[in-house]
Amino acid sequence: MLVIGIVIGAAGYHVASSFMAPQEKPSLVETIKSRGKLIVGTSADWPPFEYIDAKGNFAGIDIAIAERIARELGVQLEVKDMKFAALIEALKGGQVDLVIADLHHTAEREREIDFSKGYYVAYDAAVVVLKSRAPEFKDEQSLYGKNIGVQLGTIQEEWANNHLKGKSNIVSYDRVYPEMVMTLKRGDLDALIVGDIIGQVLASRDPDLVVVMRLGSLSGAAIGVPQGAEDLKYVVNKVIEDLTSSGEMDRIFQEEINKWLGT
Repeated sequence: MLVIGIVIGAAGYHVASSFMAPQEKPSLVETIKSRGKLIVGTSADWPPFEYIDAKGNFAGIDIAIAERIARELGVQLEVKDMKFAALIEALKGGQVDLVIADLHHTAEREREIDFSKGYYVAYDAAVVVLKSRAPEFKDEQSLYGKNIGVQLGTIQEEWANNHLKGKSNIVSYDRVYPEMVMTLKRGDLDALIVGDIIGQVLASRDPDLVVVMRLGSLSGAAIGVPQGAEDLKYVVNKVIEDLTSSGEMDRIFQEEINKWLGT
C-alpha cells in the first residue's frame, strides 16, 4: 500500500511520498576500502606460513600474500591472530575479511565458506617424532596404540580421526608450538601429525626431531573468503595469478622455507 503524507503549510499543499527505494548494501571490497584496511585472520604458530618474528611482527608466506592483497586494494593490512579452530567462525561472523592460514580446501569447509584459487600443493600431513624413537615408526600401523598430537581444526586432525580413531589416543591442541612440540619432548606424546612443510621446518630447527613419514595425498592450500563475496574473491584470485605468473610466489616460498630450513 502506498502511503502519502500531506503537509499543510501557509504556502499551500505539499504532497510527499514516504516510500524510498531501498539502498543496496555495499560490497565487501567497498567496505574494506571505506574502512581503509583489510582484516586478515591467521594462526601465527605455523612457520614458515605464519609466525611472529624476532621483532614481534607477523611474518611468513601467508603474511606476504596478505600484504600483496592489501596493496592491490590500496589499503593497510591488519592481522588478527587467533586459534586455528576459530578462524572459520571469525570469517563467517565478519570479524575478519579473509582467512590466510595454510587453509586447505575441503568439502566440509566449503559448506561454510568460499575459497580462492589454490596457491601451493603438498602432502596432507607429516609425522614428526623424537629422533631417538624414529626406528619405531615405519608406517601408519606403527602409530596404533600411540599418543598422537594434532592441531584443532586442521586437516591433520581430520586425517587422524578418520584413520586412527579407536586405534590411537588422539590429543588435539590449540597451538603446534610450543604446546605440541614441548609435550612431545616431555614424553607425553609419541608423535605429532602436522602439515608437510611444517614438519620439515620443525625437524630442521630442532635436532631432537625428525620427519618419519608423510600421510594422505597431495592437496593444496587456498585463501578463505566469505560466501557471496565475489568481488573480494576476484581481487584475491588476481593477486594469486599475478604472483604465480611473475615468479614472485616461488620467491616468497623459497625465501621463507630457506629461512626456516637453514639453507
